[in-house]
Amino acid sequence: MCIILREYQNSIVSSIRAQIREGKRRIVMCAPTGAGKTAMFNYMVTRHLERGGKALIVTHRLELMKQSAKAYGRNAEPISGDLSLNLHVGMVETIARRTEHLAKFLRTRSMVIFDEAHLEPFTKLFPFISPETVVIGATATPYRKASQTCLSEFYEAMVQEVDTWQLIEMGFLAKAKSYAVPINLSGAKQSGTDYDTKEIYAKTELFRGVVDNYLKRVQGEKTLLFASNVESSKEVCQEFNDRGIKARHLDGATPTRERERILDWFASTPDAVLCNCGVLTAGFDQPDIRAVILYRATTSLPLFLQMCGRGSRVTACKDTFSILDFGNNIERLGFWEQPRKWSLFKQEKRSKAKGAPAIKECPNCGALVLASLGNCTVCGYSFPRNEVELKYAELALLKPYERNKLVQLAAFSEKVLMCKSKLVHPLYVCRTLSSKEEMRLFQKQMGYKAGWLHYNKDIYEQLSD
Repeated sequence: MCIILREYQNSIVSSIRAQIREGKRRIVMCAPTGAGKTAMFNYMVTRHLERGGKALIVTHRLELMKQSAKAYGRNAEPISGDLSLNLHVGMVETIARRTEHLAKFLRTRSMVIFDEAHLEPFTKLFPFISPETVVIGATATPYRKASQTCLSEFYEAMVQEVDTWQLIEMGFLAKAKSYAVPINLSGAKQSGTDYDTKEIYAKTELFRGVVDNYLKRVQGEKTLLFASNVESSKEVCQEFNDRGIKARHLDGATPTRERERILDWFASTPDAVLCNCGVLTAGFDQPDIRAVILYRATTSLPLFLQMCGRGSRVTACKDTFSILDFGNNIERLGFWEQPRKWSLFKQEKRSKAKGAPAIKECPNCGALVLASLGNCTVCGYSFPRNEVELKYAELALLKPYERNKLVQLAAFSEKVLMCKSKLVHPLYVCRTLSSKEEMRLFQKQMGYKAGWLHYNKDIYEQLSD
């Protein structure tokens, strides 16, 4: 089998090999959705088998297992009674239920690959895998909840060679056009990584608004909608159908055969709208999706990135896609394509102040863009600029480290003006202040409440008195 990797894929594989040569056996391969993790798996597994190794690929969804088996052809078989082949694929929960029976088999594997390795069920298998076995955990989002054991307990190293925005620039991922309809979540209680929004998303005016915005922004484009619960998914699906738009609903309780028929219909219908709840967030690959509707609110960055990523595949007829946000998710978590640095260790809780840059809406086309930009990246509209914005317009063009250096050299009054004009994030400025007194003055001039200092005490306490 001849497998040709892209340049960045070769770089990722080479970095993993370097970690193995250094003696590491537990490695996370961090690559954005659409980076071609299956192709890299295929390459590494094929080379491993050629050297006489035995491999196992583990997934968490039936569709992913089928995709993996298909990618490797007849030489890959699901785990069954016959365990004599050198390459098998299996679902994590199936293997976990049979660990007693499969313990000996697992220890014979010299390479194990976990697809979507950030998910907790995979950790159940580590005690049954030989310490000498190479374990590669692939994920676009190596991020775990505070209540979960961090990945550093299971993995020794992480390889992160490319970001989403770089893949967009290289032409391997589609560019996102982001739109948002603000939703009042003030009365919604947080439940896990989501909000308890059943009553909010059941409102007639809201799901009618979803269809209105669909008609305004992405009419006639193949669309995938993520709902917060089954009922709201069915309701908005009915609204689409009532208004003459071809739409169907899918959830975890949909019978297998019906599910397959719906997915076949979605694949073959150019203007189809597929509403779903909790089943198509990861591993679902339909390249011609042109619009993603987030009909839910979440605090989970991995979930947000996975949902948006369903529309990011590039085709011969598609190099852009649209995101319609009905949950304030972009405001909370940032743009899908913005750079993110991941870690194996526990990550601090994300907030708008720490996770998302300031954004603004284009008055011409309605797209969301960085507040620091002078022109809309979708339609080219030129935003009115004040004197400060004109003076520091070059900040938007600089790389983060260059921007930080320029801010560091600026006078205190200029730093305040930059922040008020939303040219730089307040945290950039805070890290350039020289004393606690200066940070208190910054708080006063920015009009922040008293709790702001406490919220940013990790910066405040490092400053001199």
